[in-house]
Amino acid sequence: MERKSYEEIEVNTSKQGKYYKMPNAHYHHVYEIYYLIAGTRKFFIESEIYNVEKGSLVLLEKNVMHKTEYSSDRLGERTYVLFNDRYYNVLASELGTDAVKKCFDRKVFAIPKNRRVYIESILKQLEGEYNNDDEYSSKLMEIYLKELFIFLIRYNKSIGSSDSHILSSGDEIIQNAARYISDNYNKNISLIDVAEFVGMSSTYFSKKFKEVTGFGFKEYILNIRMKRACLLLLETKLSVTDIAYETGFNDSNYFGDVFKRIKGVSPLKYRKNKEYI
Repeated sequence: MERKSYEEIEVNTSKQGKYYKMPNAHYHHVYEIYYLIAGTRKFFIESEIYNVEKGSLVLLEKNVMHKTEYSSDRLGERTYVLFNDRYYNVLASELGTDAVKKCFDRKVFAIPKNRRVYIESILKQLEGEYNNDDEYSSKLMEIYLKELFIFLIRYNKSIGSSDSHILSSGDEIIQNAARYISDNYNKNISLIDVAEFVGMSSTYFSKKFKEVTGFGFKEYILNIRMKRACLLLLETKLSVTDIAYETGFNDSNYFGDVFKRIKGVSPLKYRKNKEYI
């Protein structure tokens, strides 16, 4: 039988080297579950920083910009599950849209030690059905995903608003800078502006921002602007010129050139081909 496409579902477990870094920040048009079996990782998600330990599960909604890199010299191992709207809609319909959304809003779950074997067994069964791929696989994967989210919804309710999102003072400063950039991406903000906002010299801030997030300042603000531009192209009828100004580009021709360089097509072609994205 033909392999299920990436756009439907994909499950993979692999080990990663001590110094593995995701080559580029990215976002995708599917949902992601990331479970860390071994090692420690630093996640930068939109404008938030998370130190992720062994036994943690990360949930990423569609179109959420993220990047991850090592935060120790230990070998890592992880399982990821990517799935599309069809699977998400099954979860939302049967378990409740609000309950599922709240799980994605939390983003990171530190799974208790006595429940990790259970979580890992669900993920192994998901991967087994993904690799088996017969006429029953899709339904079984729906069942295993549902079981996983039932656990997460119940666990989310039990821990309430408690937050394990604890950062060092240095990481917290950079997170505040990232939030500031994310809130003001459509303005003409500079590296000097943001460095002044967090009380650092521009040279030190530039170095520290790259060290903590994995992004250069210009790279980060461009990623945010491009992500927003893509959403506006797909979800509104605004002109390309209006979208350019809405996302912080002062010149629509420059915006078009940058968009084509990054996405490989013009803004209008990207909008026209939305069903293939």
